[in-house]
Amino acid sequence: MSLATLGHSRIHRPGSSTNGATVTQRDSVDFLVNGESLLVRLVSTHGGHGDYMGCFVQGFLDAAKEALSELLLEEAGTTERRVGIYICPECGDIGCGRFSVLVDRRVNEVVWSGFAYENGYEDPLTFEDLGPFHFELTQYENAIRRAAEV
Repeated sequence: MSLATLGHSRIHRPGSSTNGATVTQRDSVDFLVNGESLLVRLVSTHGGHGDYMGCFVQGFLDAAKEALSELLLEEAGTTERRVGIYICPECGDIGCGRFSVLVDRRVNEVVWSGFAYENGYEDPLTFEDLGPFHFELTQYENAIRRAAEV
């Protein structure tokens, strides 16, 4: 098993207003696994649209702090947790759909597995052919902290 590297890039969603429909501008983060967009892989696996924002969104400090804490598994006694990583760019509500991952912290690594599409009212749609991705613990923690600095 080889270790993956985690990085990030910016997602810019331009705002617009056409015929009474408004699209809100958002700047957020896309996770890169071995240099490849995780959002693109999830969308191509799911077959749906790609209009999502990452869990670290510019201007939403409280939500970013919560996502950072969840991705780093900072809650006492937590070594595994399902975390939303891409959400609706208009409202951030799970009811509009989100992509999530199971984060598992081990001794010297963090594993991302169990990728899923969720909406809160149907059984999650899991992607068995994506992952697991194993990250060296320090590289992972540094990458997550840098991504959270949107």
